[in-house]
Amino acid sequence: MNENIYNQISSIYSHLMRFIDYEMWANYIYKISKQLNKKNIYTLELASGNCKLAYHINKKFKFYVASDLSKYMLLNGSPKVKNKICCNFLNLPIKIKFDFIFSCFDSVNYLTTKNKFLKMLSEVDSILNDDGIFTFDVSMENNSLKYQKYLNRKGIYNNIKYEQISRYNSIRKVHQNKFLLEFKDGTKIEETHIQKIYSYEEYFEMISKSNFYVSMCYEAFSFKDANPNSERIQFVLKKRNQNANIQSCGF
Repeated sequence: MNENIYNQISSIYSHLMRFIDYEMWANYIYKISKQLNKKNIYTLELASGNCKLAYHINKKFKFYVASDLSKYMLLNGSPKVKNKICCNFLNLPIKIKFDFIFSCFDSVNYLTTKNKFLKMLSEVDSILNDDGIFTFDVSMENNSLKYQKYLNRKGIYNNIKYEQISRYNSIRKVHQNKFLLEFKDGTKIEETHIQKIYSYEEYFEMISKSNFYVSMCYEAFSFKDANPNSERIQFVLKKRNQNANIQSCGF
């Protein structure tokens, strides 16, 4: 992953995400964590961004760590989230074990090859307790097809002019968001974000090659079973063992 991604966007990220209901999202993730049936949960959030979600959820856990690839996103994040680590989830520099690890905002879609996706699962596996849960959401093709036009926008925030250009390539299955920023001093910056849109079947195929199995996969923000036509999917993974080797959701 590009270590400079979101460095400049961090200055307007809260504005771009101003319509997100972080409290609702936090409550949803917390409900998934309850499937552990465990108290005093040690929790790690991957790709925490500016910690708006962490602000709403971190107090629900005994120990909570927020992590992100961009130090600028973390620096611009909520000061009330104390434990922050700047790191790449393809190379997690963490030695302790967690009960619950999660990632939101389709951050997993930034893993543009299957090898990178498997590498991420391997890293999570190394720091997740054997009875732990790893959950993440993904954006699917129908989401890109439906909403790409709404992501073409421009405006001014904190004296920064910005334009977002969103394009989905249905042949390559790649969603590109290009951001053009112009600061008050005339400095112009361009950031391009690339997300891979894997199919429903591809996620199961990749996960089957890891030490995880799909415990559940939901329509995002609900507890209804997802399907290949879902716009967003919430995967809930557990580690394999002798009694847990059958994947749900039709696989």
